[in-house]
Order: sequence, then structure tokens, then C-alpha cells
Amino acid sequence: MSHYAGIDIGGTKIKLGIVNDQGEILSQDMKDTPKDYEAFITLIKEYVKEHEKDQLCGVGISTPGIIQEDGYLQTSGAVKCFLHRNLQQELQACLHMPVSVENDSKCAAAGEQWLGYAKDHANFVCLTLGTAVGGAVYIDHKLYRGIGGLAGEFGIALTGLQEHQYDEQSFSYHAATIAGLCRNYSYAVKQRVLDAKEIYRRKEAGDIIAKQCIQDFYHACATLYINIAVFLAPEIILIGGGISNSKEAMQGMIQEYEKMCEEYHVLSMVHMPKLMACKCKNNAGLLGAVYRLFQTMDHC
Repeated sequence: MSHYAGIDIGGTKIKLGIVNDQGEILSQDMKDTPKDYEAFITLIKEYVKEHEKDQLCGVGISTPGIIQEDGYLQTSGAVKCFLHRNLQQELQACLHMPVSVENDSKCAAAGEQWLGYAKDHANFVCLTLGTAVGGAVYIDHKLYRGIGGLAGEFGIALTGLQEHQYDEQSFSYHAATIAGLCRNYSYAVKQRVLDAKEIYRRKEAGDIIAKQCIQDFYHACATLYINIAVFLAPEIILIGGGISNSKEAMQGMIQEYEKMCEEYHVLSMVHMPKLMACKCKNNAGLLGAVYRLFQTMDHC
């Protein structure tokens, strides 16, 4: 049985795991995300060296950013030190083994294709709601990257028609858990609240503003899902990110999506994609990073 290292890089934490070719996570660790590029490389090299006994066949990496197929990062999200670097080629040169570097949302989708709810679907979309909105598009069982890996970056799509106010019109501004829900609530109450769970707690305690902001968040998300549905017509739309772990949030988004589909006459007449939470949850990125590696190499 072959073993691989899966590394899921976030803005504050890195998840590292050893995964076999059946998708079983044999061991797992978590580290603070370094700020310096050389510290990143050292961390990954040391992790691979620690697991020499596992006879690793390669390393799959999930990281924020719009990433070209060859591993060059056009953008890098919260991990600023990766910007305009070819992380894939640089790591292959120092690790002397196959390396795959892929966008975190595309890795989450790959995890769902391998072990989750997308296994039996040829055409699906996976979105991740967090600090921003990320996503991936699969057509005929294959990831559609588009030019430079841009396909699926739903968060930078625009919600309105005003000139010059592009950041404020992006779906990440309105439909991301942090950039959308938390920002809107913070502005409304003039208090910085960066934990969506706290907003839900306040709603349960009778906070009318929290209730309205959460409803506005559901509406923004449902609008995005409807746009994806009519642009791409996938069989299913999968929702990932921390918010997908909340039954209340998923139910609220699904109800708003279904209500809008019923009220919009044209949509009420056609088949619309089913909306579901991702199955792989917090391990989707790590597992998907390994699966993306599989798709670029022969197993050892």
C-alpha cells in the first residue's frame, strides 16, 4: 500500500497528514502557519524527513490562491510569501519526489470526488465559505481549471452593477462567513465580531440585528448558488468550509435557495441542482491534495 503526505495550508494553521492510497489518514499533525517562505520550506522538508519510514511516494499540498496548472501562484490569499512563486517546482527540486500544489477549494472538491458525495456525479460544483468564497467546477468527472486556474473563483464575481465599487460588490464581501456575515454584523452593531458562531448565539438570545444579518447572508449565498446553477447546471452543488458543519446554517441556506427557486417563475419550471454539505468536512482539503497528486502521477 502506497503512502503520501497531505498538507493543507491555511492562514493561521497547517494540517499535515500521512494518507494511504485508500484515503485513510494514518497520522495527523497541526502546526502554526509560518510567515516566512524559507520557514515554510523547512517545515515541509522536516515533516517529510520525519516520515521517511513511511516511504512516501509524493506530497500533495492545498493552499489559498489562484494557481496555474504548473504550480505557479498568481495570487496567494493569506499566505503572502507564496505570491508569484512556483511552489510546486521549488518543492520538487528540494524534496526529490513528486509534488502537487493546488488551490484549497479545488482540493476540497477533489476530496469529495474521491471519498465524498461527488463520487457518483460527473458534473458538480464545490464551494467553500470562509474568509472568502472559493470553489471548483467539475465537468465530465474532470476539474475544469479555465485560464490560469481562475475557474471556480466565485468569490470575486460581482453582485451588482455599480462602477468603481468592485470589492464591495463581490460575493466574498456578502456571502463569505467572515468577510460577509461577520463584516455586515460588525458594521450594524459598531463592534468587531469575527466569529460567526457568536452571531448565531446572539440570534438565539433574541438579537434582532443578528437575525437579520444571518438572513441577509443566506440570501446572498442562495443568489450565488442560483447563478452557478444557471451558468453551469451541475448535478449537485456542495458546500464546504466551517459553516457547512452547522445544521442550522445549511438548513437556512437550502431553504432560502429553494424559496428563491420557487418564487423566480422560470426556475420553478426547470430542474435545479441539489444543495448539500460536503461529506469530508475538515479533512477534505488534506485528502483532496493527495488525490490531486494521484491525478498527476503514476502510483509508486
